[in-house]
Amino acid sequence: MSGTIMAALIAKARNRVTWHFTSAGATAKETATKFATPTSRLDRRVFERMVAFGAIEKTPEGLYWLNETRLSDYRKESLARVLGILAIAGFAAAGAMAIGG
Repeated sequence: MSGTIMAALIAKARNRVTWHFTSAGATAKETATKFATPTSRLDRRVFERMVAFGAIEKTPEGLYWLNETRLSDYRKESLARVLGILAIAGFAAAGAMAIGG
């Protein structure tokens, strides 16, 4: 699967996970909400990465909330990763074209 397609799928998964919290108003520790682990493997991985990054935080009661400041940082980090992958793919394609002549 191409990098741009995968990046788009990951962005959609991130938006689905984010929407759950914003629509529930769970953007502060005091308004944390339940979150069932997504059945979609991609959504589950995105959720787990967001928790590990700190964009989604877990309360001692087992509820989750969206840390919007960390979400902004997470989006920037994700964009940098995608741009890096695209740059590497571009350099590889250019190298292959130069060699193949």
